[in-house]
Amino acid sequence: MINTRNKVSFKNEKYLQVYNYEFERVGEFKYLGSLITENSDNNTERKARILAGNRSYYSILPLLRSKAISRKTKIRMYKTITRPVVLYGSEAWCLTANEEKNLRIWERSFREKYLVQYV
Repeated sequence: MINTRNKVSFKNEKYLQVYNYEFERVGEFKYLGSLITENSDNNTERKARILAGNRSYYSILPLLRSKAISRKTKIRMYKTITRPVVLYGSEAWCLTANEEKNLRIWERSFREKYLVQYV
């Protein structure tokens, strides 16, 4: 592949050609579980991660409602199942103070509503 220092605009191109292969241009795609957008927007990725965290919560909701499971076990389930789903790939995110605040609000509301309620 040949790289150039000249500024080239690919906004109007439908395909990217690398050697003899053509790749269709898309606005966003998933790569290794992370959402990659053409303008490198972390907001979209963060929102998708929070939605995935909510889905993982609803998958373990019957266990959180169970009286047979201790609070300590429920907290461990949260830390090993739900939190990693939301924070996957977060090492590469450049968060503003407001975005970081929103993530903390999500975590706090999850812990208050669901881990205290079902004990």
